[in-house]
Amino acid sequence: MNLLDLIFPKALYCISCGRPLPPQGVAGIALCGRCAGEIVWVRGRRCAKCGRPLADENPAPLCRDCASRAEHIFGRATACALYAGRAAELIRDMKYRGKPYYAETLAAFMAARHLADADPGTGELPYYDFVAAAPMSAKKKAMRGFDQAALLARGFARRAGIPYAADALVRTHETDVMSSLSGDNRRQNLRGAFALGCDMIKTAAGKRFLLADDVYTTGSTADACAETLFDAGAAGVDVIVFATGADVRHAEDRPAVVESPSQLRAKGPT
Repeated sequence: MNLLDLIFPKALYCISCGRPLPPQGVAGIALCGRCAGEIVWVRGRRCAKCGRPLADENPAPLCRDCASRAEHIFGRATACALYAGRAAELIRDMKYRGKPYYAETLAAFMAARHLADADPGTGELPYYDFVAAAPMSAKKKAMRGFDQAALLARGFARRAGIPYAADALVRTHETDVMSSLSGDNRRQNLRGAFALGCDMIKTAAGKRFLLADDVYTTGSTADACAETLFDAGAAGVDVIVFATGADVRHAEDRPAVVESPSQLRAKGPT
C-alpha cells in the first residue's frame, strides 16, 4: 500500500465512477448504487449447465450454446452478471487498464452470489474442499503484472470460507490468444495446457473443486481445467464467474457485449 492509498482509500469511493460511497455500504463492495444499478444481474431462469440467463424466447432448461454442443466436463457454472455495459467495463478496467484492486469488489459480488444459492429449505450450500483458478500463462502474467483469476479466486475463497488452493493448477505451455478462436479451436488450443500443481498431486483425489474466473465464454478453459482435476481423481468440479455471455441464437465465441455508442467511444482500445 502506498501513501495515496492511506490518504484516499479506494474503498471510500466507487471504483467505477469515483463517487463517494455511503458509510453503511456492504463490506468489500466499492461500487456505488448507481453503477451497480447499471449492471444486468443474472436473475430468474438460468442455464442448468453454464448459468447464463436464459432468453425469454428459450423455454428449454439449457442455453442454446450448451444445447448445441457436447456435454461440458465441469459440473455446473454460476455467474453474477451479464457481460455487458458496466460489468464488461469493470472487467476490462481490471484486466487491461492496470486496476487489479477491482478484483476485491468483483470477488465480493461472487461470494454474495454463491451464498444466495443456499438451499431455501435447509440453508445448506454445495460443499467444496478447495477454490482454484485457471492459471494465466507466464508471458501474459509478466506483461499484465497480475493474474486476475487468482485474485478473484483468493478474494472469493476468503469471503466464502472455502480454502484457496493457490497452485492447484499450473500452465504447461503457452497457448494462442483465445479471443480470435472458434469454440472448437479454443478446445484444441487448450489441450494439455494445464497440469496439477506439485502440492495437489497427492491431494486432489476425492476432493471437490470450485473454479473461479472473471468471464465465462465458451467453457473451454473450465473444461480443460476440470479434465485435469478429474484425471487426478477429483470428485467434482464446478465453476463460478463474475460475468457470462448472453443466451443468443447463434452463440458467439466471445461474450455478447451490449454497449451504447458513448460507452464504445469512451472505452478506448481493449
